[in-house]
Amino acid sequence: MRAFFRRNPEFRKLWGAQVVSSTGDWLSRLATLTLIAKLSSVELAVGVGLLYGLEYSLRTLPTAIFGALAGPLADRLPRRALMIGADLLRAGIVLCLLLVKEPEDLWLLYTLIFLQMSVSIFFDSARSAALPNTVQRDDLHTAYAISAATFSTMLAVGGFLGGVLVEHIGTSGVFVCDAATYLVSAAFLYSIKLPATPKQSQRLRIRDVVLFTDLRRGFLHTRELAIAPILFSKVLWSPCGGFLVLFPLVAKRFDETASIQEAGTLIGMFFMARGIGTGFGPLLCKRLFGSDERSLIQQTWGGMLVGSIGYLALIFAPGLWTSLFAVTFAHLGGSAQWVGSTTYWQRMVDDAYRGRVFATEFALMTLAFAFFALASGLTYDATGSLSVTIGIFVALTLINSQVARLWFRRLPQSSS
Repeated sequence: MRAFFRRNPEFRKLWGAQVVSSTGDWLSRLATLTLIAKLSSVELAVGVGLLYGLEYSLRTLPTAIFGALAGPLADRLPRRALMIGADLLRAGIVLCLLLVKEPEDLWLLYTLIFLQMSVSIFFDSARSAALPNTVQRDDLHTAYAISAATFSTMLAVGGFLGGVLVEHIGTSGVFVCDAATYLVSAAFLYSIKLPATPKQSQRLRIRDVVLFTDLRRGFLHTRELAIAPILFSKVLWSPCGGFLVLFPLVAKRFDETASIQEAGTLIGMFFMARGIGTGFGPLLCKRLFGSDERSLIQQTWGGMLVGSIGYLALIFAPGLWTSLFAVTFAHLGGSAQWVGSTTYWQRMVDDAYRGRVFATEFALMTLAFAFFALASGLTYDATGSLSVTIGIFVALTLINSQVARLWFRRLPQSSS
């Protein structure tokens, strides 16, 4: 691993920015969930499941809405400047969360979440498009495995610390910490050296953005390569991904005397379990099954199957530690399909299209995740049962894993 970082110094800077900003993101996420629980503790006309579902949807929908602009910009503008600008804007937006104090401020909370994630899609599109330019071709899968492991580690660390810190320094203190991480991320990126963005034969027009013309060009490129189905891998996983909004309610089962806002450490433990599974999944798959195209395809549908089994086990888990293990196991699979599908198409796609293909894939995924987040929240409010809610969406994911197995088997299994 040390040799990998030595021969890829620009990736090291990109990775450093990811470490600090991802930690802050998860600190902030736990603070946001806690704040929603606190503000919704008064009598409201909607259930807490819907409030959590709405929070998650507003985190994901901006990708679908602004991906048509973010992807083309990442293929046309300097990617370093896009990332630094996004970090500075996000720092300011997060600080505005300090203004949220009362239940009538919920609209402001949701608006700021939407704005924060709207800016994030521009950062993520630029980062994803730039990453292959920071490593040697043979190191690409390792780079994505490290990125996924880092995301997962920071999810584990940030999720757990977020729960603990909310109890000790409050949500306001956590929001300040998150803003600071964006500034540190921008400092890492300031010295990164990236090649010039490839020149595009078509200029960017507002009409093309509104009509998703550039995203359609990216999708057409994947169809020409016969790899378009892989862009739907994360969509097929989304029924399991959607009910992550219910983690606070899952955690509360183990401390019935505490309100949700007082159960921060328990909530953090479930996000930490998710992070541990997400971190080890791609690394285990690479070691056990390799990283050739055939293996990456198998990891996509096999990961969905493993994730479904893990969440099915969560329904029957008798205690806290077995529940945490079930979540960890589920995300060994979830992360394997995530990294496997991304690595597969990144190897195939031309550099000039990477930003648009990334935005297309994420637009499809986030629409699906937003739908299932709202659906799981509403299902919980309607049934009052976590087991029933989880069972419904696990069954859908099990079916989807077999759809993927049949659909992906004709994908090209050697890069050109």
